[in-house]
Amino acid sequence: MLPDNIALAQAVCTRLCHDLGGAAGALAGALDLLEGPGDDAMEVARDAARIMDRRIRFYRAAIGAGCGDCRVEEIAQMVEGLTLGRRATIDLADLEATAVFPAHLVQAMLLAAWMAVDALPRGGVARMGGDPVGGLSIWPDGPGAAWPTGLAAGLAGDAVPVNPRSVSVPLLLGVAAAAGVQLEMLMGAAGAAPLMLTLETRN
Repeated sequence: MLPDNIALAQAVCTRLCHDLGGAAGALAGALDLLEGPGDDAMEVARDAARIMDRRIRFYRAAIGAGCGDCRVEEIAQMVEGLTLGRRATIDLADLEATAVFPAHLVQAMLLAAWMAVDALPRGGVARMGGDPVGGLSIWPDGPGAAWPTGLAAGLAGDAVPVNPRSVSVPLLLGVAAAAGVQLEMLMGAAGAAPLMLTLETRN
């Protein structure tokens, strides 16, 4: 089971996404129905509505109610909300294309992707590769790429400070522990080291 504080955070996120998601979707739909390309302000409004809608979808899956088993293309749709309007992108090309990722692993993957995007202050690519059986790796690749300072402490079993910029760290640690996903940092790599996610039940 999830720790009480993680379960509470997920419940709050689910409620917020439920309450805001309908309004965001309605706004995006209404803007799309307007005829013609519109002026610059209308284009900005359309882009903002799209970003808001995709970001709510991501938060619902990553922090809220979660999602079911997913294929790579479905994961790609969910992480789109992380990068719209930002200088970072996510590269899933090295994920096993035909694999079906179990729901409890997907939520950890999404949180790790969120953390990797936040680790790219000047833009770059969050890269992810692997499969559910052999394990997954994710790492930020870009100028100044660096994992949050609390990640190393959390992986060592120490307390992790909670703040808005690094909230993905304690969330990932809690979700991974409850889901049976082992987290490990691979040392010796140039730049930000890859973070490994491995299902503890694999042979």
